[in-house]
Amino acid sequence: MRSLLPHLKLSTLFLCITAFFAVSTAQAQTSVLEHAARMHSGPDEYYFFEDDRKQVIDYKTERMVRICTGQSRHLVPMKVTYDNKTATLGSDECIRVEAKKVLLEPAERLKPNYVIEAEVETL
Repeated sequence: MRSLLPHLKLSTLFLCITAFFAVSTAQAQTSVLEHAARMHSGPDEYYFFEDDRKQVIDYKTERMVRICTGQSRHLVPMKVTYDNKTATLGSDECIRVEAKKVLLEPAERLKPNYVIEAEVETL
């Protein structure tokens, strides 16, 4: 039994390291895309990947907010939730809402490497 124990420890360690690198590689592909999007986005631009959900506005009083989606070849709409109401925006569409809180998310889960761009402006 003693001679088998070091081999079991080594094989377990090897499996853990392999699993770590497999997960890290999958996350690195997504994080590289997200990092590039963040580097090239302005303060009012948001990029959404897979099942992202972001609160983009949180005020104490209602304000007029304009939300626009960018042109996208992916036919996944953007779901806009504001003060317990919901709207849906397609590619290259805009909406104006009066709200205290606004959350944005893809209306359905995006495929890997798909992205939706949105621009939010408080008027």
